Amino acid sequence: MGEAKKCPRCTSGMHGMPRPRHLLVCGDSRDPQSWQRLLGAGGARPTVVFTSPPYASQRKYDEGSGFKPIPPDEYGDWWEAVQAGVRDVLAGDGSFFVNIKEHCEDGQRHLYVKRLVIRMVEAWGWRFVDELCWRDTKNGMPGTFPSRFKDAWEPIFHFSANKAIKFDAKRNASKTTNAFVYSSETHIELNDDGFQKGERRTFCDGMALPSNVLEIPSGGTGEHSAAFPVALPTFFVRAYSDPGDTIADPFMGSGSTAIAAAQEGRLSLGVEISPKYMDVIRRRLTRWLRAHNLAAGGGALDERTAQPAPQDAAAQP
Repeated sequence: MGEAKKCPRCTSGMHGMPRPRHLLVCGDSRDPQSWQRLLGAGGARPTVVFTSPPYASQRKYDEGSGFKPIPPDEYGDWWEAVQAGVRDVLAGDGSFFVNIKEHCEDGQRHLYVKRLVIRMVEAWGWRFVDELCWRDTKNGMPGTFPSRFKDAWEPIFHFSANKAIKFDAKRNASKTTNAFVYSSETHIELNDDGFQKGERRTFCDGMALPSNVLEIPSGGTGEHSAAFPVALPTFFVRAYSDPGDTIADPFMGSGSTAIAAAQEGRLSLGVEISPKYMDVIRRRLTRWLRAHNLAAGGGALDERTAQPAPQDAAAQP
């Protein structure tokens, strides 16, 4: 990929992994220069931005990165620069997915996430396309609470800048024996009395389209305190982008979004403020690319070492 630019935070360069190409920068996604460096290094505007940002005041991240937890009442002001950076780089037909859930205080849910969603639309002009439910099929963390049940799901908020976005639900379809062809005679609707009409249907083998409830078990890498499973961004990568498109994550964490992009034949851009987690991402990408007979490039990092791996040979098809 040519000579790498130096990363001012971890001094090891812009971490590029070509074919498919994955560009990472160690920096702050609230700083426009982080995105400019990625695009300047050859990155394309992303069609999908998927991220799980830091939750307000709830988790300790890498304290060596300089990141400080954000109080809930300050979260919207802190987030303004994040959404502005994403808006500036997102492709015209792109989508922005945010996985975040509010915590409880004094026996009730905090409202900072609800306020954030409203502000995304009313203050910053985003379209609020949908709210999806990720249900953890492991049924969440064990625990008992005096007035509520344990958490076993999280929302994923879908935003876009424009009405016309790239989307193909069939890419997440699954086989079923209960498929039927929609027509004016078989389409189910309610009559004036509230009863269904048009129920004459013939079932057959076919494909079922998914709903906006995702049944995916939780599970991370063990190297990050808040890692989500690769299957989560994969669902959105498939439906909202085409092979060869670029996927981005402004809080790359352990690199699950980049892995999802790689396995679906997409490119990726990532910003991560922590040098520690940059190493986690580079090791995961190096491991995945080599396992699939692809060159990891100048950003490769071997397991259990902070030293860059030797430059890989050209990838074999």
